[in-house]
Amino acid sequence: MHSIYQKAAEVPGIKLRFKALFFDWLFILVCLAVVAILNFIITFFILDGIPQYTAVQAQLIATFCSVVPIILIFSYMEGRAPYASFGKRRTGLKVVYRGNPAAGSLIRNTMKFLPWQFGHMSTISGIYDGFDTPFYITFYALSMILVIVYIGMVLVRKDHRHPGDILAGSTVVKALEQ
Repeated sequence: MHSIYQKAAEVPGIKLRFKALFFDWLFILVCLAVVAILNFIITFFILDGIPQYTAVQAQLIATFCSVVPIILIFSYMEGRAPYASFGKRRTGLKVVYRGNPAAGSLIRNTMKFLPWQFGHMSTISGIYDGFDTPFYITFYALSMILVIVYIGMVLVRKDHRHPGDILAGSTVVKALEQ
């Protein structure tokens, strides 16, 4: 069983966690660059120009072309051996779970990327309907509050767990096998 109660697992320091986050951000940037290139090809060579999108279409495109694929990619990487995202592998970390790693990873990564989704929702709403609407203000505030809570919990808690880890029954530890 892949348990967070393994005795030899050591919780990494903040510096190592942020180094892994940096490499994960680079990985995400590469993924988004691929999506942008594909979008450019489709837009200019298949659709013959930029179509007019409704706010709902823009929301769906942002969700299903960036947030959902990244959640699925990270859930796949962290939900099976070696239980580590690109950044965690590069820095010698892994995620351990109290229960089912696949389910825990999906919960963990959905929660982890939720502020990003809320940020998309608020920005797209602001572009289409104005940056002073209740929808924009609510989702902008939620995105920022969640980011602050996540970073605060990682900085303050001794085990550096954020809400996604708590809900998923997971924690990040130093990988024993290098």
